[in-house]
Amino acid sequence: MPVPEALRALAGRSSFWSEWFFTGDEPTDRPALLVTLPVAGGYRLLLDLDFAQPYHLLELAAPGFGAHEGTMLGWDAPDDGRPHVLRWSELDLIGRVIAMDDPSLPHPGLVVALLSRFAPVTLADDVPVVRALFTAAFRALRPAPLEAGPEQEPIPFFAEPRWWPMPVDPEALTDREIERLLVGRDGRRAGLDWHHHEGAGWVATQRAERNELGFPIRSMRDGTEHAFPFAGLAELLKSARSRLTTEIYGAPWCTTTAVVPLARRMVHAGDLSAVPSLLEALETAGCDHPAVLDALTEPLVPAEAAWVIEEIAGATPGTLLREVCAGTPADVESARVD
Repeated sequence: MPVPEALRALAGRSSFWSEWFFTGDEPTDRPALLVTLPVAGGYRLLLDLDFAQPYHLLELAAPGFGAHEGTMLGWDAPDDGRPHVLRWSELDLIGRVIAMDDPSLPHPGLVVALLSRFAPVTLADDVPVVRALFTAAFRALRPAPLEAGPEQEPIPFFAEPRWWPMPVDPEALTDREIERLLVGRDGRRAGLDWHHHEGAGWVATQRAERNELGFPIRSMRDGTEHAFPFAGLAELLKSARSRLTTEIYGAPWCTTTAVVPLARRMVHAGDLSAVPSLLEALETAGCDHPAVLDALTEPLVPAEAAWVIEEIAGATPGTLLREVCAGTPADVESARVD
């Protein structure tokens, strides 16, 4: 299993994310964890998490590399680091393709939450889409609600639900805490941006005139680090897009006359009201892909349903997500940078 069970258990706890983003008071003696995320084409992302130092490392493992062998993409520590690694559109793509192969890692969810450590919000990003992905990812990690109600049949006077309020899990992430985490990821006031370089592809840049905070750029992907695996990352992303397109848009059940036109109408309308009709059309066409069917089955998670519908429709990622997740409470407009 690529994600340790210990990490899955911790992911619903707000205290864990304080440690992950270095917003807690002190380092902990929590055991180190290694997370392996198979992406596509034999490429993997490796996360080495050391909470005692604390120090977090992100690596790229190409086909043929050993289980724990990778090339450094970036790292982070309280006093130093190069955590600006991924564009948000790339993180979205990675989360989608991983979810296709591993239904236990739905998107947006744990993958986005973890890798957002290495994906600052920049001047180049579609902020409403980033906000929707980030908020949905952390909401998805909340533990199941605690059971409420009497242990035995109460007398009629006390049978009403108002007498048995739902217990509040003190470790569950609140929307306010999610908002605070997102604001801490915002690099726009530091002028962080992306620029497409003909040789290297997308490189991390900084616009001096927008750097209100006077912070330096912290990235191995800025074009000055010869060790950064530009070609390897490009191949990972290319493989991810190819696999995702083949798995959904190229699937036999996606070529029927009903499925794609219906998905495209939903993207154009910007709502999810036709999800039951789309689910019925998919089942009639023989779709048995668990990630697709789960995303469109009640209880519906709008962000999860949106990306699946976008892929079926062949739409630009974020087109539907932006509409169905509008107004999510996490706001990065009054942003700062950690």
